[in-house]
Amino acid sequence: MKISARGLIAAVATAGLLFTGMPAQAAENEIVVWSDETRGPQLEGLLEGNKTVAPGFTVKVKYFASLSALQSAWEKATSADGPDVVVGAINFTAAAKSGRIVPLTLSSAVKRDLGNAALSSQYYKGDSYGVPLDLDTTGMLWNTKFGKAPATFGALANYYAKNKTSKKLTGGICAPGEWQSQPVITALGGGAWGYTSTGAPVPSKTDLNSAAFKANIKRYLVGANGKSNGLFKYSGCFEDFLAGKIPAANTGAWDFAKVTAAGIKFSISAVPGLTATTKGKQWVNYSGAFVTSYAKDHKVELGAKTLVGGYFASPAGQLALAKLSSRPPASAKAAAQVTNKDTKAIALAGQTGIAQFGAMLDNKASGSDWYANVAASFKAILVDGKNISTTLDKAATAVKKNFVAGAKDLR
Repeated sequence: MKISARGLIAAVATAGLLFTGMPAQAAENEIVVWSDETRGPQLEGLLEGNKTVAPGFTVKVKYFASLSALQSAWEKATSADGPDVVVGAINFTAAAKSGRIVPLTLSSAVKRDLGNAALSSQYYKGDSYGVPLDLDTTGMLWNTKFGKAPATFGALANYYAKNKTSKKLTGGICAPGEWQSQPVITALGGGAWGYTSTGAPVPSKTDLNSAAFKANIKRYLVGANGKSNGLFKYSGCFEDFLAGKIPAANTGAWDFAKVTAAGIKFSISAVPGLTATTKGKQWVNYSGAFVTSYAKDHKVELGAKTLVGGYFASPAGQLALAKLSSRPPASAKAAAQVTNKDTKAIALAGQTGIAQFGAMLDNKASGSDWYANVAASFKAILVDGKNISTTLDKAATAVKKNFVAGAKDLR
């Protein structure tokens, strides 16, 4: 199921109101926004102390050291110390199930301008729970000092094998985390859930233990000792990419500034597949802005909805964020005004991707989610030298259980 970076959200405008006796975590009429270490500084620069985007209210931005730190704080948050708005990855839509984020009423014009791809990313039981902000996806950044990016995964493997000693390479391609490893998995014939002929997900099927994936792991990723041959690094490798010791890294726009600061000139494309006409399929989704149930407790719900449905939904707001983040905006009007070549390139790479359904990927019916199963499988095969087929069959059984359970929360 492919989605692109096209979409538009318009505004939901509301008035402010006065309130005394706010919790200690916020001043009177103050909308507290939580975000992570990449989006947070951008939001702070744009909105900290702003009194115009939600008339009658003042915006305060708090950000955490990482996305995981934000998620951890969110899990522990209460009305006494929680935010009014959360800006982050699609995973926060899951809070709709517990009522910790509230549905948003979007006009027909908003829905028409945005389109189903962006809207459906933040649906729960058919209702909209967030305003999609930008395309959340990855592309393969290839360090051009190593020449032209390889056209096939085999060519990448051959380049690494031929040059690892002379160029002192510590790897061929880096996936900084399990989420970023998806295009490598799919390039080699693996995948998450299955699909119908029309592209609809089939939760009870998975390609994680497909015959092709098993064979291609053995062919491309495993050496004579039955463990990793060094080509694929799936965590703790980004510093080596920045140091010029790994020619490729599959990551997103949030890392562009770091790569540029390291002095690396790079091209952006999808991870190459087994043939020149096939590509790895990275996860594609939209990050979002969500109004929490705590905003009502703090008597700033109207202001929070103005901020989310007004500024964050507007082409002007999305373009301002895109200029700082280099992420392709969800707004079609904003996207049409983007001039950054890297932003355009990551959007193009995203067109080969597949829709991410957090309800299935994050489900832990088996005891651990998709990402934990992927990480455990990589470690077992590439580090511990465990049997490829046995390892992937075990993981496939677990993730299918998760997918079937998680699919119940889909629209």
